[in-house]
Amino acid sequence: MRESTAPGRGAAIAAGLGIAAMVVAIAHGFVAGDLVAEGWAVASVPWGQAMLTDLLTGFLLFGCWMAWREPTAGRAVAWIVALLLLGNLVACVYVLLALQRAGGDADRFWNGPARAGREAA
Repeated sequence: MRESTAPGRGAAIAAGLGIAAMVVAIAHGFVAGDLVAEGWAVASVPWGQAMLTDLLTGFLLFGCWMAWREPTAGRAVAWIVALLLLGNLVACVYVLLALQRAGGDADRFWNGPARAGREAA
C-alpha cells in the first residue's frame, strides 16, 4: 500500500490567505456594520436564508471533523464554539495547525494524533 501524504504547501497557503481575508472581513464588519440589524435583513430574504443554511451546514461538517480529531471532548467543544463565533477564520487556523502538527502524515492530518495509526473498523 502506498503511503499517502497530507495536503501540503498549497493547502497551507490557502489557509493563510483565508486567515488574512477573514481578519480583514471581520474587522470591517465590526467597524462599518451593524451585526444585529444587518443579520436580520440577511435572514429575511430567501438568498440570505440559503447562504446561512450553507454556512451552518459547513460549520456542522467541519465541527464533526474537529470532534473526530480532537483527543478530548473539552478541546473539541472549545474549537467548535470558536468556529461558531468566528466562522471560517477558525476553520483556516485549525487546518493550518493540523497541517503543521501532521508533519506530512495524511493519517495524522485527517484523524488527529489520538486516532492516527489505528486500523479502520
